[in-house]
Formats: sequence, C-alpha cells, structure tokens
Amino acid sequence: MENFLKLIIAATLGGLIGIERQMGGQYAGFRTQLLVCLGSCLFTIASVHVYKTYGVYTDPARIAAQIVVGIGFLGAGAILRHGNYIRGLTTAASLWIVSAIGMAVGFGEYMIAGFTSLLVLVNLAILKNIEDILPTNRYASLLIKIKGTEELKTKELLKGCGIKIIGTKLKFMKEQNIVEQEISLRYKNHDQLTEAIRIIKDVPNLIELHIS
Repeated sequence: MENFLKLIIAATLGGLIGIERQMGGQYAGFRTQLLVCLGSCLFTIASVHVYKTYGVYTDPARIAAQIVVGIGFLGAGAILRHGNYIRGLTTAASLWIVSAIGMAVGFGEYMIAGFTSLLVLVNLAILKNIEDILPTNRYASLLIKIKGTEELKTKELLKGCGIKIIGTKLKFMKEQNIVEQEISLRYKNHDQLTEAIRIIKDVPNLIELHIS
C-alpha cells in the first residue's frame, strides 16, 4: 500500500513542476515531468524491492544509478540550438531534478522531496523575474557579403557601439569578386545590435547582410 502512495506523491510533485513548465510554453511540460518523476519513483521502488527479496546478492543502488544516466539522454532532447542561442537548458535541468525528486519519494524521503519541489517551483516561477533584470551577455552572428576583394574592418567600424567581436571568418570568392565575412558578436542590449546593423548597412558595396 505504501508503494502506491509513493507513486501518487511522485506523480503529484512531478505534475506540479510540469504545470509551471507547461505554462512557460516548454516542450517538456505537464505530462513529461509527471512521467519522469513517476518513472524514477517506480525504478527506485523496484530496486529496493529486489534488494529486500535477494539481499546481499543485489545492489539496491544499481537500478537507481541508471536513472541519472538515462535522464541525461532525455534532457539532451529538450535542448535546442538556434545559431548562437540555446534554448531548453532550464527544462533539461528540471527533468534532471524531477527524476531526483521521484527517487527521493521512492526511497521514502517525503519531506526532502516535497521541500525540493517547493524550491524548484520558487526557482522556476519567481527567481526567473530576477534573472530577467540582471545584466547579461547576448550573442549574434552576422553574415556579410561585400563586392570587392578587401576585408571589411569591422572592429574599427563597430568601435563606438559597445559591441565585442569574438570571432571572424573570411571567405574570398575571386570569381564573383565577393568577400564573405561571418562575424560573432557579444553585446549587452538590443540597441547596441541595432546600431551595429545600421552602421554595416551604410557600408558601400554591401550585397547581403544576414543576422542569426
């Protein structure tokens, strides 16, 4: 009977965290978080049951330890990369901690599991607002094509924008008489990027400007 209670508690705690992720428009939402927590709890219950049944011939931590490895693959699937922008790290981390909560419930550590769930919800729902107002570095890539054979002096051109150029790739297309430059930028706010784009657009012989 206690094992059924553990599964209900795990489903409830995982579901609560999943609701927050669902409201945030994340891929790993209500059902995913609930299933991860429930599955982790069941694996833990099974590992404890096997140990009680076969005693010293088994290791109760072996099955539970594989949960950590398995959840890594699931979390990797929640991470998406768009150019220099990465999305899904927080959701992947939530899947990881939800699996730990399920394991704690499976081992009968209800208070720790409940308190951890509360901390996770505070982090996801409240601390996010603090994170949004903190200064942060942003990244972008510019693909520039210019008619001619001379490299565009981007460091000098963007010197007054407060933008840091962290990487440059050059490609000379002699037959087309075009120079292609891929520039990786680091900036603090959108106004800096807007100003940089405005400056580059005024460059003579500009053929193409692509931002990612």
